[in-house]
Amino acid sequence: MTASLSTYVAGNKFGLGLRPGERQLIASDPRNWLRQQLKDIARVPAAFSNVEPSDKLVLEAVQGLRKLKQGVDAVQAGKASSNQQTSDARAQQLRQQVIDGEKSIRQAQREQLMARLQHSFATETPFAERLVRFWSNHFTVAEGGGVKRALRVIAVPYENEAIRTRLNGNFADLLLAVEQHPAMQIYLDNFQSIGGDSRANRNGKRGLNENLAREILELHTLGVDGGYTQQDVTTLARIITGWTVGGIGPNPRLQANPGRFLYVDVMHEPGTQRLLGNSYRDNGVDQGKQALRDLAQHPATARHIAVKLARHFVADQPPPAAIDKLETTFRDTHGHLPSVHAALIELDAAWDENNRKLKTPEELVISLGRGLNLGSVMQGNQRNKGALLIQALTTFGQTPFSAPSPAGWSDLAEFWGNPDALLKRIEFATAVAERIPPEREVLAIYADLLPQQPKLVVEISRAATTSQALALLVASPQFQWR
Repeated sequence: MTASLSTYVAGNKFGLGLRPGERQLIASDPRNWLRQQLKDIARVPAAFSNVEPSDKLVLEAVQGLRKLKQGVDAVQAGKASSNQQTSDARAQQLRQQVIDGEKSIRQAQREQLMARLQHSFATETPFAERLVRFWSNHFTVAEGGGVKRALRVIAVPYENEAIRTRLNGNFADLLLAVEQHPAMQIYLDNFQSIGGDSRANRNGKRGLNENLAREILELHTLGVDGGYTQQDVTTLARIITGWTVGGIGPNPRLQANPGRFLYVDVMHEPGTQRLLGNSYRDNGVDQGKQALRDLAQHPATARHIAVKLARHFVADQPPPAAIDKLETTFRDTHGHLPSVHAALIELDAAWDENNRKLKTPEELVISLGRGLNLGSVMQGNQRNKGALLIQALTTFGQTPFSAPSPAGWSDLAEFWGNPDALLKRIEFATAVAERIPPEREVLAIYADLLPQQPKLVVEISRAATTSQALALLVASPQFQWR
């Protein structure tokens, strides 16, 4: 591969899409440009300085839900009384509280997602940011109903607190931070899981929830073919009973660590547990910590992570040698993430122009935002700019933190490249192009972002308007693939 093409690979495949002028910064040593970004990967960017910590946000959200339930109960009680006028007034008050609460949550969520999107447009370390998003997707959380409404406003803090800040350490530390974070505890229902023989379950009315244990084994560590059994799922679920969130668990009187991870011994399943051939004595929260650390070091975990990384950074069907290299690095360094990430840069297959990836909708939006400097050049006010981009992700079916399952978003071309999806991409390209000032020189933009393709240059040159030329550029295969 020529030095010129290596520059584009570094910016588009490893990064999030080139920005104007960035190509010149990369050209002298593309691989070193990527390596330098790993040094400060764990720092939370200033773009998130106004995002409140998850413990405060989760408590506010859960307290709001409790107030809502109390209001519903009060309305129902009023309906059963003879004072219909009082009941109707209370019902109207409740409806207004619901509307106000939803507006507040939506506004906070919108501001967080816009901060996240704007940072991806402006960041000077796009490879580091891509890694953050890879791991965030690997450890997916998604909003839902009931208590899971809180995930609307704690998903972004979770990504920063549990994932971003651990990417300069070992996979085991990342795994522990994720599984103990309130977002994951709530998303996969472990905060209300109680050991069948625990002191908290003397009446036998509560029980074990296996959701988190199952996804730890199937998705987060060993992989679906990692050699575990249903009994291992049940055993791991028992091991992590008592892992909950302060102030929101089955007994809200447990107020220690409000809004944060809390270990409650009375909820924990007592006794030694045997998982994947290893015995774990009952030593409280450390029983679960040790089990997770062993899972992080398991050979199947090394293979599972290597496959996912190679699939994301090389091709949908990565060469076996690329997977083997990453797997060996993971094993030899005991899951040292900076070493694994550095090994990605050294994969020759990742730099092969014949190995490419179709951009997911979010990657498309981000690369467009970077390439066109959308934060400053789109016509219209800031609210409308944000609305267009967030709505595009909704239309594409990839709103952040709303993946349809704990497996997260697929990054395979077959998932995002169907005819209907491609049509939506063209419509999006046209909508954005219409908002770009007409004086922008599209061929100059093209030269900044992509290797020159004579046929596309001719098509852009013949376009009747700037908008049409830009739409051709964005809708081209060169821009749609990385």
